[in-house]
Amino acid sequence: MPRPPVGGRADDHATQGVVPLRSTEAGSERLPLPDDDVEPEEVSGAPPADPPGPDRALLDALDVLDEAVVLVDPGGTVRRANARARDLLGDPRPGRPLTSGAIPPLLEAAQAGRATFDADHGGRRVTGRRHALPGGYAAWVARDVTVERAREDALLEERARKAFLARTGRVLSGTLNLRRAWALAARLTADELADQAAVTLWGDNGRPETAVSRHGETSFRLVPPGRGVTRVHDTGRLERHDAVNAERVRELCPPEMTAGGPAHVLLVPLTARGVCRGVLTLLRSRPFGDGDLDLVREHADRVALALEAARLYEHRADAAGDLRQALRPRPLPQIPGVRLGAVYRPAPEESMIGGDFYDVLYAPGHGWLLALGDVCGKGVSAAVYTAQVRQALHTAADVAGPLTEALDLINRTLLITDDSRFVTLVLARLSALGDGTVRVDLASGGHPPPVVVRRDGTVRAFTLEGAIVGALPDVEFEETSVMLDPGDALYLYTDGIVEARGPDREMFGAERLHRALARYRGAPPTAAAEWVAQRALAHLGPGEHDDMAILGVQAWPPGHRMHEEGS
Repeated sequence: MPRPPVGGRADDHATQGVVPLRSTEAGSERLPLPDDDVEPEEVSGAPPADPPGPDRALLDALDVLDEAVVLVDPGGTVRRANARARDLLGDPRPGRPLTSGAIPPLLEAAQAGRATFDADHGGRRVTGRRHALPGGYAAWVARDVTVERAREDALLEERARKAFLARTGRVLSGTLNLRRAWALAARLTADELADQAAVTLWGDNGRPETAVSRHGETSFRLVPPGRGVTRVHDTGRLERHDAVNAERVRELCPPEMTAGGPAHVLLVPLTARGVCRGVLTLLRSRPFGDGDLDLVREHADRVALALEAARLYEHRADAAGDLRQALRPRPLPQIPGVRLGAVYRPAPEESMIGGDFYDVLYAPGHGWLLALGDVCGKGVSAAVYTAQVRQALHTAADVAGPLTEALDLINRTLLITDDSRFVTLVLARLSALGDGTVRVDLASGGHPPPVVVRRDGTVRAFTLEGAIVGALPDVEFEETSVMLDPGDALYLYTDGIVEARGPDREMFGAERLHRALARYRGAPPTAAAEWVAQRALAHLGPGEHDDMAILGVQAWPPGHRMHEEGS
């Protein structure tokens, strides 16, 4: 098929989707063409003569445009070209074919029959469009968009930078597991900013460990990370190494980071809270520009903060685990004449350390002391306060006087700690009598009332006056005594039992507690306490719960059997 003329056909605007410069309807004006009455081949060798008067002024006006304009006749010959065209589009001289002087992007578009072009040429970005004119003429209009495209590219680059940093922050903040965040940091860096990347962190023992990400895989290595990495960790200053060879890469970077040819290396300190915790290493085949350095620095800042948060969380979790283990109730002792039983249900792990505790202490000359308490708050600080309460409790166990004096001593001791926390506490001192009965002295500091369950199923709560412990000086406490016959039991519990709320927000309550204990009258305290905890958890449904603690003591002289009591 023959190729169409370079200048285009008269119906190009219909077939190529281009727009004519001026209308051809009757009565409309158009730019005068110098050879309207002359065949193209008769003038193709010489420039056209300039028209006089207003037409000349119209042609002169083209020279003040920022756009380049080239008028081409049906035969592909340039008829007019303004000053901007001679600067932007090569040398499109009137009277000569467009193919003899136009820049390659314009020439290629014209020869291919395309109506537009957009390309780099001579260090500039040039875009142009062909407009169809009457009589088979065409006008190519082009302009220099170098500055516009540079602004657009800068805007797109800034958007991409912000999107990457936002994604990095979102991904890294999604986990508080240190090793997972560590591996993610190396993988994100390798995927987005380098060919290979590594994150080296120094542990509390002073030993470095490195997560290396290359070829889509991430691994950890407990080996020396390279002299360059160690130096940056010591100085806290970024290092940039351009076009280094393979031997130099091995010297600078952690093991497993290799280069087959000249490579570019960035070593960036990971600083958080004023301390350099590690080094981010980037290795790639293309150089790092100034814009890359700014992006890497911001990325490194986010990595450092995320890893520091995960490190602190891990340390806190370890400390909390140690405290939780240290504060867990000890095995209950064997006490002649009684049976003991207890159940402790800590809140879910996410809530960290709770404040419920119980203790069974023996003081020579004073007998056995049972204590159950609930410290205000949760977490490490609550655990520390719980330890202080228990220490004060051990001291108070030696007090020979009434239990109210023991509570007063604990109260004054805790006030010295200058802590805003407090504790509710109930104490029970046991005295086994010769006839198989057990006397229990009770005193409470703001704690839920103890419950006595008789062997016939009768349930009674003992409400005792007394302020919370550790909050105010000069407070008063109340003491009472209760006698337990063989088979009778006394239960101390925390508010996590009675205040357990179901899906309808209704509390488990004292009434349900009493019914549950009555059902297990005469049973071993451990079984009764376990049953109560199960009923409270069932009442909760899938919801989270507070700490739950129950401590029971039952009068049970040697050789006692329930059937002997007629139960």
